[in-house]
Amino acid sequence: MSHESDTTHIGRLMRCTAAGTFASFYRMPFKAHIAAAAMMLLVAGCTLLPPKQDETRFIVLSSVAMADSNTSALTGGEKLAPIAIGLGPIHLPEYLDRPELVIRASPNSLDLSRTDRWAEPLIDNFRHVLANNLTGLLGAKNIMQFPWDPGTPLDFVVQVQVQRFEADTTRKAELIATWELRTGHNNQVLATRKAQMTQLSTSLAGDAVAAALSKAVAELAEQIASAIVQAEQQRVAGARR
Repeated sequence: MSHESDTTHIGRLMRCTAAGTFASFYRMPFKAHIAAAAMMLLVAGCTLLPPKQDETRFIVLSSVAMADSNTSALTGGEKLAPIAIGLGPIHLPEYLDRPELVIRASPNSLDLSRTDRWAEPLIDNFRHVLANNLTGLLGAKNIMQFPWDPGTPLDFVVQVQVQRFEADTTRKAELIATWELRTGHNNQVLATRKAQMTQLSTSLAGDAVAAALSKAVAELAEQIASAIVQAEQQRVAGARR
């Protein structure tokens, strides 16, 4: 059979198949016509709709500069620069160990944001920002983040256990934590505090909530820094006797 004959044969076959399909469609019951037409529209819609836009927004906590916080009572930053501080371990509730921003809907329920995501694990972001705030408040340039090498000489160790760190539907951002200040050489407890910081977020948008929570972390840093200043002053006074 020639090439032309093959082409003619295929064309007839396609026309017959199309005609058969068309005829089969009209031989269907009326309800089947509707179902088939709906399926055609659905398939067509899948190919014509534009791709869905990714609305994910990535958020971070940020450190608060000394000029933006009530740190005027903390003095002697230059004298505290040489001290070594170990920061950690720091623990957050396991329900916060997720990329989504968590909003407390009620005392017994939590909502996960559909769009707002933490740009890094929240525990890492929290620890870095707390360390940056302490550096700004104390002038201490040697803050070691847990874990550090055994035998590292430290003047003080700060441990933090966070119980709550989220905003609720009333836009109240809350940080509740217990922290301890210990000596670095013999692990003696110098101070234990229960901290409860509350900031009002301008909205429930991720960046606004992150900003309010950042202020709460800054308040925690001020509380810890005050205790370190007091402990260092007592240590220096004791060494002079």
